[in-house]
Amino acid sequence: MKKFERLRHIRYFSHSLRTLPKQYSSADTNRLSLVHFCVQALDILGCLPVEKTDSLICGTAGEDVHINREEIVEWIYGLETVPTTRTNNNADDDDGCCVGGGFKGGNYLGLINSNDYSSIDDQSSSSSSQQRHPYDHSHIAMTYVALCTLQSLGDDLSRIDKHTILSTLQGLQKQNGSFVALSPTSTKYDKADDVEAEDDCDLRFMYTAIAVWYILTSHDNDDDDDKDSNNDYINIESATQYILSCKSYEGALGLTPGREGHGGSTFCGIASLCLLGVLDDVMSREELRGWKEDLIYWCVMRQKSLRRKQKKRVAVEDDDGNNTTNNNGYVDNDDEQPAGMVGRPNKKEDTCYSYWIGGTLHLLSSSHLIDGWALREYVLSCQSPYGGFGKVLGAMPDLLHSFYSMAWLTLSTEDGCCDDDENDDDDVVYESEMRSQVRESLGRLSKLDCALGMCAKRTR
Repeated sequence: MKKFERLRHIRYFSHSLRTLPKQYSSADTNRLSLVHFCVQALDILGCLPVEKTDSLICGTAGEDVHINREEIVEWIYGLETVPTTRTNNNADDDDGCCVGGGFKGGNYLGLINSNDYSSIDDQSSSSSSQQRHPYDHSHIAMTYVALCTLQSLGDDLSRIDKHTILSTLQGLQKQNGSFVALSPTSTKYDKADDVEAEDDCDLRFMYTAIAVWYILTSHDNDDDDDKDSNNDYINIESATQYILSCKSYEGALGLTPGREGHGGSTFCGIASLCLLGVLDDVMSREELRGWKEDLIYWCVMRQKSLRRKQKKRVAVEDDDGNNTTNNNGYVDNDDEQPAGMVGRPNKKEDTCYSYWIGGTLHLLSSSHLIDGWALREYVLSCQSPYGGFGKVLGAMPDLLHSFYSMAWLTLSTEDGCCDDDENDDDDVVYESEMRSQVRESLGRLSKLDCALGMCAKRTR
């Protein structure tokens, strides 16, 4: 087992906030998500101040971490899109609804002067200079990562027009309960069902939509009147039914109805039910009796067996000096492969599924059923000497897998996931010492709000 390289990870994520390899250029439209991965990982590592009154600049230039929170916050607010008021044909429908409220993923369009949108009603002017750029639209996933990142940087979201975003969110929900990912740049669509975007209506965007709704309304739910008005923004019942319609025969959830169960979509569906506050109710429904057990079983079985000795073909010489083979041409390789998680049956391990599937079990209070130490061993084996984590053993690190590896490692310290007794045999004394170092290092990580995917200290 490898030790947890905390300082290397701090340097990796803080450096990635300043510059990235050219291979990331294709992700320019999703640059905000890359910032999200870096900021959330640094927050888990304890590098960001907890109090909002603390210094806006974290660390010292030239040392392990140097983050100017104010600059990042202002850059994110610069990605906020200008909403458009929907023109109502019926005064009783969609009164005051907006489209286009939220955030886009990067400044790939260059500087857009908000004066070009001095009138936010599409019908008020035919001037070409006041028409929305066709690609200057908000994206529900980018809105989610923007809100999470702002909170982690200590912003109180007071500059956010919550009604505009929630009103846009309301217009993105289709009649079947799913959500359209992109808010249209035109008001010609009366409802989300008019937008032809089947591939962008799956559980990924269900989750990000519900998370945005939760972040913007959770602090208002103490008052019954506010709670009722907040529930008007989304149809909780139809959203719940859509999630349940994605259930596969195995008990997992597919991205859309009829698709194969998958670790990522399963987490998105279960986390959405949790944020909606209906997870326990759904699991206790008579018509769904046994589903929770099937789901837990499916998740647990996604962990590969720990003791898998690889066989390799070797040639040996017999008594006459001729090359031959033994054991049918193969010998056992003493290197045991660590037990990672796979996203679907018959696939290879991948570090991000330690979070998607481990997080699902965490939300179901069943993370103690997996071999937590074996999964830790796999994730730690994917650490890069440069910091960060690779997708698989020996892979170069990338921000997505590095963040989700970090997220699961902090989850593994909770709910008895890794509380099994250590083997005290004399031949594993070294391993026990390494486990002690890993346990101590991971114990210093900030706790995670698993359903939201950000540190719990930011959601109080």
